[in-house]
Amino acid sequence: MSQMNDEQQQRYIELLESVPIETLQSTKQFMAYKQLKKRARQKRLLQITITAAIMMIALISSIRISPAFAYTMAQIPILKPLVEMITYDKGMKDIIHNEYYEPINVSQTINGKTLTITSVVADESGMIISYKLQSDEDLANFTGISTEIKQHGEPIEASYGSSWPAQPEGTFEVENTIEVAASQGMDYSSLDFEIILSPRDQPETAFHMSFTLKNTIKASKKYPINKHVTVDRQSFTIHELIISPLRTELKMSLDSSNSKKILSFEDIRIYDEHQEEWGKIRNGYSGFGNYEDTQFSILLESNYFRIPESITIEFREIEAIDKADQFIEIDFEKKKVITQPMNINIELEIKDNFDIEYKVLTYQKNEFKSVFNHLIDANNDIYQSNSEWISEEENYMFIGQHFDIENAGKLPVNPVKLVIARYEQYLNGVGRLQVKLQ
Repeated sequence: MSQMNDEQQQRYIELLESVPIETLQSTKQFMAYKQLKKRARQKRLLQITITAAIMMIALISSIRISPAFAYTMAQIPILKPLVEMITYDKGMKDIIHNEYYEPINVSQTINGKTLTITSVVADESGMIISYKLQSDEDLANFTGISTEIKQHGEPIEASYGSSWPAQPEGTFEVENTIEVAASQGMDYSSLDFEIILSPRDQPETAFHMSFTLKNTIKASKKYPINKHVTVDRQSFTIHELIISPLRTELKMSLDSSNSKKILSFEDIRIYDEHQEEWGKIRNGYSGFGNYEDTQFSILLESNYFRIPESITIEFREIEAIDKADQFIEIDFEKKKVITQPMNINIELEIKDNFDIEYKVLTYQKNEFKSVFNHLIDANNDIYQSNSEWISEEENYMFIGQHFDIENAGKLPVNPVKLVIARYEQYLNGVGRLQVKLQ
């Protein structure tokens, strides 16, 4: 590939400059950011700017190292949303470099709004769908887009994820992506799909568009492992490694005899035989299933297009608590904490309308995460947490959560158990596993 001429370099610079800083934030961060007070937003702006600058420097460095890669991106303007994803998923760089994407360019206009499906990346694990929304109405007032995808006239068996970064006033065009993840694998018996997209605040404006995939869907590469790893006397098993163009999947299970409840594998890294790091937890879908399941999966970045001879998988930060500390028991009616484990250091306050607020005093990282995912009432009925608001203070996090009572059809029976899902307490040590791939 030849070097870029002046005109091509200018086109690429313009593409970089058009990348919105806000798109560098994950879905969870954005949902948390929306709830912060004005003072917290101002404080956060500087942090986002610094983070974005660091990420952009890393991206530009990779461009300088690979002129062919820079040339490819500069020539294909429909790849803008995928270019943005490179900053947190370097597997996307390989997808673009190997031209494993499919231009679609299907548009529909409704009520002064034009939606264009620009490109699709598809593999056996799911899809990434890039789209562009143009509107005669300021998109700063939008809260996001609802998605449904059909095949053979029926909804596909998959989950959808898409962030909607806060847009500045005067925004009339947004380019973004929808991530589709299929835990049982995508069905490509038909390559014809229908996608239905609608603004969440304007469901009456529903775009119905069809697209047909023409490229060959690359098969996933599967490697049986079935090896045990022990960290701080807690054991888990790696059953299989599955590498697709979009994702690397680790199929795992936990040892039922563990004394601790593992809450999260926060830092997993994969190194090749040359100690080059080429996989880490993805900034998007983190996995399939729950840790309580017989088997679950964790998703990492993919290196499908350059499989090494062998890899080392490292489990660096494993969030865990004693099994005796799994619940905080409260009474919403009496607004009273009944029991709280001594090792769970939070100050909990029970509010009206099944809201709770609390300070996480062991806050260590600059991450926005709530402690609870759901509650279990006295009749063992489950109520999910469906909204949260988070504020970062100097030495702790202040968090509020609301539980989905409105859609449950009945009120929870007191007392209820708040189930701890995240807490910054970690196992001691690092787990390592070596696997030959060739």
